[in-house]
Amino acid sequence: MKKNKSIKAYEIAHFLGAKLFGENINIKNVVPINLLTEHSFAFVKKFSNEYVDLINSCPSSLVICTDEYKDKIRSSYIISDNPGLDFLRAIENFFYPSRSIGINATAKVDPNALLGKDTFIGANTVIGPEVSIQDGTSIFHNVVIQGKVSIGKGCVIKSGAVIGEEGFGFEYDEFGIPEHFPHIGSVEIGDNVWIGAGTSIERAHIYKTIIKNNVKIDDLVQVGHNCVINENSIITSGTVLCGAVVVGKNCWIAPNSSIKERVKLGDNVFVGLGAVVINDVPPKTVVVGNPAKKLKERL
Repeated sequence: MKKNKSIKAYEIAHFLGAKLFGENINIKNVVPINLLTEHSFAFVKKFSNEYVDLINSCPSSLVICTDEYKDKIRSSYIISDNPGLDFLRAIENFFYPSRSIGINATAKVDPNALLGKDTFIGANTVIGPEVSIQDGTSIFHNVVIQGKVSIGKGCVIKSGAVIGEEGFGFEYDEFGIPEHFPHIGSVEIGDNVWIGAGTSIERAHIYKTIIKNNVKIDDLVQVGHNCVINENSIITSGTVLCGAVVVGKNCWIAPNSSIKERVKLGDNVFVGLGAVVINDVPPKTVVVGNPAKKLKERL
């Protein structure tokens, strides 16, 4: 637990600005709803009689739930319009380990790199001379960041990520031999960005690869040179964004999707599991398949 004392159900309700129904029990651990036990803390989004029976089998537990459960369950509970969101905020405050700050002794940070306040640099991480990192950003172990890279405030970069390496670009010479296109551009990452383990973000050919505020990128994602990912979009595991792809605001790209170079996704686009997108996609559209085609409007 984050704090060196037991957590009471009332403390969680008070933190969330909500009413506690039931006993002010001690909370010992956090679990998914299907593994609910006595003195555990869980949440449930949808109503079902099976969940009612499960919760009632553990009356000394705390559940965040919708108002459909009111007066139907014997455990302690908190009513919420968004149980998942309130649950994550509660575990962040009460149960999540405190964030580390400082530079690990094995990290190699160039003296010309610019680091903000309260940053964390993990073991064996390499930070190049043209890198700037703003306040409160955590960069975990075995990360490589080099070239012209700027990273905003409050970002999380998980272990094994590579940011700012040259991209994969070649031109054939007069003898038909591929000759590498120099990548002399940069990477610009906004605030509150999440970059997953093993993810690669290439620097631009000439201008910028841009990741805007609040973007979340999963593990093992490839972001090609000159891509632009706009605010609040989520890119999940195994996705490949080829060079100069533009992703609009509030998009969701499902696992193992591939987006062809220079394709533009409008705002609020949903790309389905394993889709291969070869054409531009208008806003508020769900596309699926190979090649990806419109399935429906996204509400």
